[in-house]
Amino acid sequence: MVDSEDGHPGKSVAMDSERLAGRVARAALHDTHCMLCEHRCGTNRAAGELGRCKAGTEARVFRHRVEYGEEPQLVPSHLFYLSGCDLRCAFCIAEEKAFDPRIGTLLDADFLNAAVAWGRKRGARNLQWVGGEPTIHLPAILRALAGCPDPPPLVWKSDFHFTPEALALLDGVVDVHVADFKFGNDACAERIAGVPRYCAIVGRNLVAAAAGPADLIVRHLLLPGHHECCFRPVAHWLAANLPGVPFSIRDGYLPRWQAQHHPDLALPLPADAGLRARREAVMLGLAVVG
Repeated sequence: MVDSEDGHPGKSVAMDSERLAGRVARAALHDTHCMLCEHRCGTNRAAGELGRCKAGTEARVFRHRVEYGEEPQLVPSHLFYLSGCDLRCAFCIAEEKAFDPRIGTLLDADFLNAAVAWGRKRGARNLQWVGGEPTIHLPAILRALAGCPDPPPLVWKSDFHFTPEALALLDGVVDVHVADFKFGNDACAERIAGVPRYCAIVGRNLVAAAAGPADLIVRHLLLPGHHECCFRPVAHWLAANLPGVPFSIRDGYLPRWQAQHHPDLALPLPADAGLRARREAVMLGLAVVG
């Protein structure tokens, strides 16, 4: 929900304790048979089993801070970086922290309440869950939120590789989805992030999220050498399916983590890549916000 006066996320009217308690109970089922992401491991985390993301029943925050480099309608935003992810993007700027869910401070109600108070003192307008990937920790996040009596508006920044079951748990709880639409074709997604059927999964989730109660922002990080194969298909898909959704084009790519193992990703982004992409997106009639 976006406040009509200033364009910033406003408190969700659906965010009440009774509904949240129900979501906590439903989400807990995934602790014993996890179906939160489209790997659909069915892992029994409560018994110590590890799936693709290697997450357990607890979530950990490896950093939280108020940031101003997000989309204009979100800042200043209090970002909570959770360790662990269901994708394996070779260029991940969070590096090993994104893939090892044991890193960081335990997320519980005490930690969350103290952190929320800290963020409010610094002018944060919302709380943004990022990663890694927050969806793999959805049960733990909801448990922590249930012990936070006055949470800020909630922003969910995700790779959108989640299942319909996970999205149903988020509906009416989060105020804004920020979707990282990373790849424009399945071949790049599987080679760089190790995930099959990427485009169909993300496309399905984007359409479903756009029809839900939360606002949606679609973000795309420009990758060197991927204008034709990734940016352009993403932009054309949005123009055909969700032309009015805010489209955030990010041009701050850095060749980090395992990028050196991919000749295309080991290069810096061309200086004019952002301008070129934004011009093309505007020509397609997209609502470019960054």
